[in-house]
Amino acid sequence: GAEGVGLFRTEMLYMDRTSAPGESELYNIFCQALESANGRSIIVRTMDIGGDKPVDYLNIPAEANPFLGYRA
Repeated sequence: GAEGVGLFRTEMLYMDRTSAPGESELYNIFCQALESANGRSIIVRTMDIGGDKPVDYLNIPAEANPFLGYRA
């Protein structure tokens, strides 16, 4: 009996794969999530990649402290 999705972490859609998901794949995933929510709220966090969540195919430059660099 959840009241909604507290945080839809979109970075998970980019992890554990060899290339980024395409627009139609992302669209279908979001549609499925919204349909499953059945009118309840979904809070979407845009991609939070880097630091503790590296994605090799995105070629994000190395930083001395990735938690305070490009992502901060």
